[in-house]
Amino acid sequence: MIHDLDDELLAYANSHSTMEPELLQALRKKTWQKVLTPQMLSDSIQGRFLTNMSRMIRPTSILELGTYTGYSTLCLAAGLQPQGKLDTIEPNDELNAIQDEFWKKAGLSDVIRRHNGEALQVLPNLPGPYDLIWIDADKARTEIYVEAAIQRTKIGGWILVDNVLWWGKVLPGQGGNDPIAKLLERLTTQLAEDDRVRTTLLPLRDGVLMMEKVASD
Repeated sequence: MIHDLDDELLAYANSHSTMEPELLQALRKKTWQKVLTPQMLSDSIQGRFLTNMSRMIRPTSILELGTYTGYSTLCLAAGLQPQGKLDTIEPNDELNAIQDEFWKKAGLSDVIRRHNGEALQVLPNLPGPYDLIWIDADKARTEIYVEAAIQRTKIGGWILVDNVLWWGKVLPGQGGNDPIAKLLERLTTQLAEDDRVRTTLLPLRDGVLMMEKVASD
């Protein structure tokens, strides 16, 4: 596995980075207090990575697949330009109250458009195209989500995909018959040779695949 020193290295990275904003700290705390699977939340380093990407891209349109409690949504919204909008898709409407609480505190309720439902049912009804897309949803459908994202991203826009290292199981001899590991290895291999995108797989926590859309079909 590739994360043997993860806790130690993550602690070092956190201690040598700008502190996580108080609002995001509070949302992290509430997620761990109120939600059954809080480990699904982006960690603070990943959150700051999303914030920095958004600020560099300066998007007017963002799409997020997998809202969860809204932590990554706030990070992505950090670089949203005036009059910009962020569409976020989440099938679990039981998380809406936590999302609403913190989006309101951040003053972003008017720019975030939440869509409760399955992504494949919601996506056809969204306008697009988008400057920035973040995919952190059902891993078994990652290939479908990525293709849908490529179709909905502007030329020069960016797509970020979480969990592409699958905690090291994508490495030879590590994943056994894990179907998700096989899917992700196949997907990242194919995308590295896809003329529509330029990719970089970052070993950030569980792996983030960065894709710049450079051409249409």
